Amino acid sequence: MATPDGYSNWTEYIGSVGTLNGIENLPTFLSAKESMGDAGLLVLGISAFCGIATGLVGNIVALSRLLFSMSRDDLLPKQFQYKNKKGVPYVAVGFIAAVSLPIPFFGRTAIGWIVDVTTIGAAIVYVYTSICSFVTGKREKKRGMQVSGIIGTVISLIFVGFYLLPSLWSQKSTLAAESFLILIIWCLLGMIVFRLLIKRDKTRRFGKSEVVWIILLFLILLLSIVWVFQTTTGEASNIAQDVCTMQKEQAVKAGLSPDNNNVIETGNYITQRVMSFGENVRLNILVQAILIFCSIAVIFSIFSIIKKREQVIEAERILAEENSRAKSAFLSNMSHDLRTPMNAVTGYTALALKEENLPDNIRDYLLKIDNSGKHLLSLINDILDMSRIESGKAELRCEPSDICLLLDEAESLFAVQISGKKLRFDVSCSEIKDRYVVCDKNIINRILLNLISNAIKFTPAGGSISVELRQTKSENGEAYFVLTVADTGIGMSKEFSKHIFDAFERERSSTVSNIQGTGLGMSITKSFTELMGGTIEVETEEGKGTKFTLNLHFPVASEDEIAQLTEVVDETPDDFSGKRLLLVEDNPVNTEIAKMILSMSGFECDCAENGKEAVDMVEKAAAGDYCAILMDVRMPVMNGLEAARAIRALDGENSKLPIIAVSANTFESDRREAFDAGMNDHISKPLQPDVLIATLRKYIK
Repeated sequence: MATPDGYSNWTEYIGSVGTLNGIENLPTFLSAKESMGDAGLLVLGISAFCGIATGLVGNIVALSRLLFSMSRDDLLPKQFQYKNKKGVPYVAVGFIAAVSLPIPFFGRTAIGWIVDVTTIGAAIVYVYTSICSFVTGKREKKRGMQVSGIIGTVISLIFVGFYLLPSLWSQKSTLAAESFLILIIWCLLGMIVFRLLIKRDKTRRFGKSEVVWIILLFLILLLSIVWVFQTTTGEASNIAQDVCTMQKEQAVKAGLSPDNNNVIETGNYITQRVMSFGENVRLNILVQAILIFCSIAVIFSIFSIIKKREQVIEAERILAEENSRAKSAFLSNMSHDLRTPMNAVTGYTALALKEENLPDNIRDYLLKIDNSGKHLLSLINDILDMSRIESGKAELRCEPSDICLLLDEAESLFAVQISGKKLRFDVSCSEIKDRYVVCDKNIINRILLNLISNAIKFTPAGGSISVELRQTKSENGEAYFVLTVADTGIGMSKEFSKHIFDAFERERSSTVSNIQGTGLGMSITKSFTELMGGTIEVETEEGKGTKFTLNLHFPVASEDEIAQLTEVVDETPDDFSGKRLLLVEDNPVNTEIAKMILSMSGFECDCAENGKEAVDMVEKAAAGDYCAILMDVRMPVMNGLEAARAIRALDGENSKLPIIAVSANTFESDRREAFDAGMNDHISKPLQPDVLIATLRKYIK
């Protein structure tokens, strides 16, 4: 191939390309013309145009699809999803065109910078993609994918190195300093865009890609160093030339010839010193780059260790949560299965005690069975409450209540035990201005039950127990109370008092070894107190007694709610003679107990063994045949929830019948499921006759 005119070789020509214009500024086109004439130039021009057009079209298609997919995943505005009749995402294409069209107006030099930047960006993407291919192939044990990943990584790194790395050890660079500055700006924009994507990403698809941040940070530092080096050394060379030119001009003004040896030596010395300074700057920048990259490598290593540790902790947390859920599900199912036979034990015992003319010894046996059954039921309740707390299902069911009445009921409940053990029992409500509050009275009753029963257990005969509730203040519609339960019992050691609220904890001493309990009561009490937004503290001393102090606050009941609470209730014994109920229960024993309890109040019962049978009976019954439905939840064929929905979907008056859930599932979520299915109320097993009749009274007139 002929050497261009005016040059001894191609190396000399390439070195002066930056100062030429026209076709001489394009070595590829000039070589084609020198070799093949105008025809070669035409062929190369058409080929270049087709290649550029193909690349542009390919890039636009790829980018438009990317924008469309990101918009579909809610990572970009929904406008990028709009398509025309041919399925082209025209908004995405228009956006890319709007960004691309102004570029040619920046001039050929600016286009060259952008081409350089795009080329390097694509190469970096190929590096990242190839590494991902290798990692995926290694994880999936695919040899071909690993090999292609390694080859792609090596080739892409060589390509990137060809552009970037020569600038670090020589003054010749394949890229202009402006290209490095544009790359830095693009990396910063990349980090900003990545942050916006993470902000919109709700499923952490991008948030886990920390390596992207590391790559962008690495590129910014690398490109900043190269850019500083390029501008510094380039400026040093320009300064050397300017100083030499000025030195020659000054020599001419002084009457010296520019070819004078002293003038030449002085010019060479100045050039040498300036370029030496530039070389020192280059070496310093190179050392700085090495130190920075080593620091980044150490930081990345530390970050990787921390990340792996967090992943291990997260895995352990997930495993612990799964184990906790499995345990809670097991305890819940066991509690449900235990409540069903307990319904028979307590139900038949209660019915037997109502029989007249029982021999004294038989009545004594039944009372002992009843007491043992109640104790077993309290243990089941403890297990159920603990499983509910651990599974995060414990919820408040707040309603207007008379908080002083709750203490009076607790006093009446323990009166027999207190009298039998010859204890002094004082219950007081002092300085109560807002006795009517909105609270979960069942949880408060449970807390009082746990604290007072514990005080009775651990206080010897002749001791005293005091329960005091006092109001400390009232502000912003909230009433604040302090509840104390104190006894003069055996107390606790300081060591054990630190663990009194831990589950399954019981003090191991000869004094308490024979006292029954699971060690769950205080843990449940603390959890329920905190669930209501309160606090609980304990003060104790061995041989002197224990004092529990609870700080609670509740919304004050409205006047309408207070009026409903204070409404006088007709306590005339109910007579439901002639009223017919539909009892839906798959367990024959539970059916028999319920029928006997209901018959004592005059009810007549029709029975169904599953939800499907109940729906058929309601559908066939005439309006007014049934006054209410008692519905079990867990049943074969069709469960109670499905049956309730089916009844509510019927035509006619029977679809409006009161449906009361009767179930051993007592979680608040179970109650909500019953209400969501269209039921009116929820009663827990074992059946309590008073609760059952009181609930029916609300719906039957």
